[in-house]
Amino acid sequence: MVHGRKGNPLDPDLLQSIIGTVGCNAGQERSRNSRFQAPAACNELFSMPAKHIWREGPQKPALPSERIDVWRLALDDSQLDKLSATLARERTVLAPDELARAARFHFEKDRIRFSRCRAALRALLSRYLGLSPGDIRFTYSPSGKPEVSADQNPHSVRFNVSHSESIALIAIGRCDNLGVDIEKVRRDVRAEELSERFFSTRERASLRALPARLRVVAFYSCWARKEAFLKAIGEGLGFPLSDFSVSVHPDVEPRIEEIRGDATVGKRWSLVDLSAADSFRSALVIERPSTSVATFDLTA
Repeated sequence: MVHGRKGNPLDPDLLQSIIGTVGCNAGQERSRNSRFQAPAACNELFSMPAKHIWREGPQKPALPSERIDVWRLALDDSQLDKLSATLARERTVLAPDELARAARFHFEKDRIRFSRCRAALRALLSRYLGLSPGDIRFTYSPSGKPEVSADQNPHSVRFNVSHSESIALIAIGRCDNLGVDIEKVRRDVRAEELSERFFSTRERASLRALPARLRVVAFYSCWARKEAFLKAIGEGLGFPLSDFSVSVHPDVEPRIEEIRGDATVGKRWSLVDLSAADSFRSALVIERPSTSVATFDLTA
């Protein structure tokens, strides 16, 4: 979840209070190889089978056509400041509106995380577009979804960003609508109560049918899948959470089951769970019947 993102289906402060930003946290910087793993004190609820290999990404990636590139960032890792000389001084990279957004965060930690994420986005897009990070211009849809300015984007590169606490994901593709979401799991979420408030009838029934031990992680899996879809369509408040259904079981291949009562329209979309980090649930949605996904660690 990107706190403060325009066009969020719910008010950002309400979202934070609903699904929270506290969970099983080591409270200290981990080594590069273990920073995406939950501490030993966490139980299996916070672990996710490793379905993706996150490797160092190319400095000059080929423009994606039949695939989506997903980049993972550890926002508390100081290596993000070493991506280039410009990233060490974010004010030479971020636009005035991005600096204004950063300044609105109450806590310095959140301001730093947002700034690092935005600067990393620009650094990544510069690899695909062949532009300087600071020269990239964004335009915004009525719901607030950003795109690279058309005059700088002849190949129709698309992207989407999500961050939750210290982990961020940046998805990059071409032409097709896409959305990505990551959620930090917390034990004490009121999963059944909140699903009754925000999920579709079909999703609520599916969640109730699961064993109690799976309901918390299923809630977050469902939420990440729904958020990724809403971000892909870019309609924000114009598309209620209850108007579409995704699969709920956390360990079964995800899918979009119906959109506004139509069980066939979801077949033109691909929904993929991403094994980004222990104690997180994340998902990618692309408006294409099938797609391949390449996963990279930005600071590997």
